[in-house]
Amino acid sequence: MSKSNARRKRDHILRNTGRDVTKLRSVLPDFSIVERTTKTKKETIAKGQTKHKKRSPHERDIPLSRDRFYFHDAPIYTFLLLRTASRR
Repeated sequence: MSKSNARRKRDHILRNTGRDVTKLRSVLPDFSIVERTTKTKKETIAKGQTKHKKRSPHERDIPLSRDRFYFHDAPIYTFLLLRTASRR
């Protein structure tokens, strides 16, 4: 069988410098040896509760829009709208 390019380069370095580059390799593998598992239902719920700026569960159902930040009290809300409209 023929030699690979990497093997030829290793042999060249060994011949010219006397340094064996195979001894520089790490004992640990290059990939993760941790077994990956699917999240449990409990872990998924816990993750969902801490996502997106840690909003409370009942706030999560309200869509993010400008209406969310307005006052819900009708008289004050209409007063502010009229006041800002008159300044334009």
